[in-house]
Amino acid sequence: MFFNETNNYFDMDKSNDTNVNIDTIIFNREETLYKPFDGFNKGNMFPEIYSKYKNHIYKLKVNNPKDDLLYKIQMYSFALKDYSLYLDTHPEDTKILREFRDTNQMYMSLKEEYESKYGPLCITGASSTSKWTWLNEPWPWDKGGNN
Repeated sequence: MFFNETNNYFDMDKSNDTNVNIDTIIFNREETLYKPFDGFNKGNMFPEIYSKYKNHIYKLKVNNPKDDLLYKIQMYSFALKDYSLYLDTHPEDTKILREFRDTNQMYMSLKEEYESKYGPLCITGASSTSKWTWLNEPWPWDKGGNN
């Protein structure tokens, strides 16, 4: 059972209209994409398929340079995921592929900057060969953590 937009339940096994051809969805590929900040806050990098939820405006307040850098990393990570989902169905779209590459370069640069200043973001960033650095700084829930 699934729930559709008209607040009705329907059984997918009994419905004849369950096939969706992704090629019939029209994307205006010439339209400008959202910048990572806007796309992250809206939850969508593509203005032509963005649907505003009521009057919801999401604004995250950052308190320090470390949180600001982490916020930027999250924005670019979101953009990469949204672009990759699109590229799964449109692998030859050179405009989005170029956006993906540029965004990935910026993401990697921000991640490298963060890890050089504050330590690894994830376990794979713990690259020291002399000692285990994954537990070096306070976690957000520890005394002295920023969150």
